[in-house]
Amino acid sequence: MLSAIAAVLVAVWFYYSAPRSGRAPVSWAVSGLVIYALTALLWTLGVTPMVKDAAIHTQSGLWVFVTRYAYIIVAVLAAAVVNTWLNRVK
Repeated sequence: MLSAIAAVLVAVWFYYSAPRSGRAPVSWAVSGLVIYALTALLWTLGVTPMVKDAAIHTQSGLWVFVTRYAYIIVAVLAAAVVNTWLNRVK
């Protein structure tokens, strides 16, 4: 649920930041959604299994939190970096 909300917020943010760089808003929003989804997928497939293994062997609630929600934070940060980088004032 949180991931879907974050994905929609990223798409809306990309949509409203598109005119600054002269891009089409809908295609830029879709681009933001793709960046978010690919980053989340790569994190989930590449990093989460290793973190999940550590979480299983410890009793820390922090590892459980990281296992469940870190991909959202990483994906939003990746989208923010791309949007900021591509919308720089020239």
